[in-house]
Amino acid sequence: MKNSMIMKSDKQNHRSFKTLWIRFDKENTDKHQLFFKEHSVRNQEPEYPRGRTLFVLNVPPYATAEVLKGCFGKHCGAVSNVSFANQKGFKTSYVVFEDESSLEKALELPEKYAITLNSKDRVCLTGLTKWCREYNSSLHSEKEMKEEIESYMQNYDKRIVDKIANERAMEKAEENDGWVTVSGRKKRGEFALSRKESTVNKVHAKEEQKDKKKELRNFYTFQIRESKKQNLAELRKKFELDKKRLQDLKSKRTFKPF
Repeated sequence: MKNSMIMKSDKQNHRSFKTLWIRFDKENTDKHQLFFKEHSVRNQEPEYPRGRTLFVLNVPPYATAEVLKGCFGKHCGAVSNVSFANQKGFKTSYVVFEDESSLEKALELPEKYAITLNSKDRVCLTGLTKWCREYNSSLHSEKEMKEEIESYMQNYDKRIVDKIANERAMEKAEENDGWVTVSGRKKRGEFALSRKESTVNKVHAKEEQKDKKKELRNFYTFQIRESKKQNLAELRKKFELDKKRLQDLKSKRTFKPF
């Protein structure tokens, strides 16, 4: 019972689609069948407006968006956009018409109607020609790249000039009001505000004062050490003199019992 219900629902879904034949060119007798219907879902995407979007299945790999746009535009009406849901193998496409009447014309196409992809007006590239075209389109033009780089550098220089002008304006405002702005660290991808000149001078003055104190502290330590050495040398010299004097007194002393 359940399988019969599934088969019945599948048949109903297939019946909702209409068919259309396409061929590569007029000389080609082989045809390919497309399945399409109006794209209408509960949560309609804004890029696929209701009443103007055609949902197409079984699109061959060689059919491009430009070719489909030209084909449906010729037989049904102006097409604003063609997009694919997948890019590998046979594709699913969304064809968005500019007018609702064009969608109605597409839905009224007969089942045996066949459209040609490759013609004088529309070139459908395949094989080596297609690959060469895709490769050449992927390469960047030297002229366009140079223009893009120059435009970027001009915008960058303008940002730097505006940044410096804003900093100078802030410094003038601070000098007039008496306020000092404390700038934070430079963040990645952002311009950090530079410090005020007076603040930089204060920092340098503190560093110099710290270095002077360090130098004075080292000088006093050296002076104390030298003074201790000098006192020790004087004491040793005095001890040697006293020792010599004592020896002189002993040598001059004579024993006279009578």
